Amino acid sequence: MRVVAQESNMQNNLISVVAVLFAIVALAACAGVEDRRDGAQQLARGAGFSTQILRGDAFELQTFYRAGPSSAAASGPALRVYIEGDGFAWISRYRISPDPTPRNPVGLKLAAADHTSAVFYIARPCQFIGVGRNPNCTQKYWTSHRFAPEVIASTSAVIDQAKKIAGATVIELVGFSGGGAVAVLVAARRSDVASIRTVAGNLDHVTLHRRKEVPPLTGSLNAVDVAAQVAAIPQIHYVGAEDEIIGAYVAKSYRHRAGTSNCIAIQTISGASHTGGWDEIWPSLVASPLSGCK
Repeated sequence: MRVVAQESNMQNNLISVVAVLFAIVALAACAGVEDRRDGAQQLARGAGFSTQILRGDAFELQTFYRAGPSSAAASGPALRVYIEGDGFAWISRYRISPDPTPRNPVGLKLAAADHTSAVFYIARPCQFIGVGRNPNCTQKYWTSHRFAPEVIASTSAVIDQAKKIAGATVIELVGFSGGGAVAVLVAARRSDVASIRTVAGNLDHVTLHRRKEVPPLTGSLNAVDVAAQVAAIPQIHYVGAEDEIIGAYVAKSYRHRAGTSNCIAIQTISGASHTGGWDEIWPSLVASPLSGCK
């Protein structure tokens, strides 16, 4: 009986230790959110951006921008809109992050490196503003439903507001990683998109997840399914030569589904990984005009 009791106590102690370790990890993740938010605010201020939280249908979205009627008049009628990546979605392969605020906001870094006068950055749902602020911020929106119809609708609604703030008539979309999928899906529902640029874009998550042998995004739309619909929009999809997360085969799958369009270009960037090397080279990339459709 004494041996059984000792074993039971040891099991209880082990369970308690594991619970404490999980609690510590969760607290550390939550504590890091403030640092991530502060870092983004500092980056935005350094780029001369204003900050505003805008509601678009189901979600409130964090935005940073350098835009207004005067700046739009100086740069022309187009507003360049940047859409952030998926952020800190997973702590590990099997553990979902409690908050998707990105540790490395590549989309924001790209926007900050864009020196044109009309630039608008839009974060993904629940990033930067806290998951407690919006009751719709459940973990599915940075996992299985990251490209859900309501996510695309919210982003598009915020873009409508961004156009009014900037006094713009057309938009140029730029999306990083999962933000590339959002950019394409948003473009498919609008008539004011002049161009699309993606950086390490997740343009076919079904093909990507099948190749990576990870669970599918069951509640998400797939950009590749609207490739033919947006094929007449001039677009370029940049792929990092060192990207081990989203390979060139994803962009090629997207272009293949678009059919015979000559508006879609793919360019591999030497030295760039999934998250590294982009903001340094971005000013020259974004300054290069897109090839006209032939």
